[in-house]
Amino acid sequence: MASPPEPSPPPAQRPRWLLRLLSLLSALLLSAAVLAPRYCALGWEQPYEGQRAWARAQGAGVARWVEADLEREGFATGSARFDGEWWFGTYLMAGLGYVQTAREHPELAERHLALAARCVERLLEPRVRAFDAEAWLGEDALDSLAGPNGHAAYLGYLNLLLGLLREQDPSTPHAALNDRISAALARRFAAAPHGLIATYPGELYPVDNSAGIASLAVHARATRSPASPAVAAWVARVRAAYLDPETGLLVQAVSSSTGQPSDAPRGSGSALAAYFLAYADPALSRDLYRAVDAQLSERFLGFGVVREYPATVPGGAGDIDSGPLILGYSVSATGFTLAGARIHGDPAAFARIYATAWLFGAPTSRGEALRFAAGGPLGDALLFALMSAPRLAPGGGS
Repeated sequence: MASPPEPSPPPAQRPRWLLRLLSLLSALLLSAAVLAPRYCALGWEQPYEGQRAWARAQGAGVARWVEADLEREGFATGSARFDGEWWFGTYLMAGLGYVQTAREHPELAERHLALAARCVERLLEPRVRAFDAEAWLGEDALDSLAGPNGHAAYLGYLNLLLGLLREQDPSTPHAALNDRISAALARRFAAAPHGLIATYPGELYPVDNSAGIASLAVHARATRSPASPAVAAWVARVRAAYLDPETGLLVQAVSSSTGQPSDAPRGSGSALAAYFLAYADPALSRDLYRAVDAQLSERFLGFGVVREYPATVPGGAGDIDSGPLILGYSVSATGFTLAGARIHGDPAAFARIYATAWLFGAPTSRGEALRFAAGGPLGDALLFALMSAPRLAPGGGS
């Protein structure tokens, strides 16, 4: 008769102290996931409400870059053109932040308008605008205003800052240049076969055009002139041809030969255009912001994040516009959406995205200056402009 099998040994028992430790660690991780976004969001009301102390501190932090002697090579994107764009963008966004905060806080106006004027002087330097001239085979944007080429990467953005500065300081010495660029842009928009002027030869980007169109609207207000017909015509063309019918997002690029979209609707372009168009067509700005919020905005562990591509565009890749994509979330689109949330009165979205910017931006204070250390010159300038974007009244006015 066979002997009964040996009983199986009892399963190994983990020590109770280890179980308690694992339980404690789990509780700590859960608490961190819940508390971290709340901690990082502390103080979000200061930029959202436009508190003067915040505007002064952020402006003081950005002044370091405006007053420093930056160089194109210091941006090190791996592309000479993009290095130039980032250098240009640092002064542009800093200038926008200064005129916006000067408008919101008259007591800061003297200092901030002087810094905005310094940004304009930087932007007018041939070495800063060289990235655009190089792309146009040596044709300088300012020396060729009588010509047909778009130069949207330079002229539209510069002209927006010129017009906003002129609104706050009618005595600006660059008023005549603002007039000349506005006339050139209006003429080029009217002649553009697809309603879009070129950023670089053969390259049409609606988001770049949105800055140029905004500059025409601001110029009309600054000079108390009738609205340029180019603005309404451009808005109508964008609504008809360059908003994705499924998502309402702005397409990123358009074919110069066919006038058809050549890139997907994307978060970075839609969110940034929503910012610029607040100065030209608040209704289109609002619709773009709502599309970004509905199609792309999400929460990740309590933090506000924005996807670069909608669900209708699977597998989209990141690039210089979107920044690196992390699980599909775009650094650029997330940051740009701060402006739309403030412009269109969405405090909950602003607080969530502010928490993300705080976590990854590594803010530091020195004296009265606040800087976001992780972003470098461009990151600091961008957050300054986006967090001080003009708030619109419920009826659409600023």
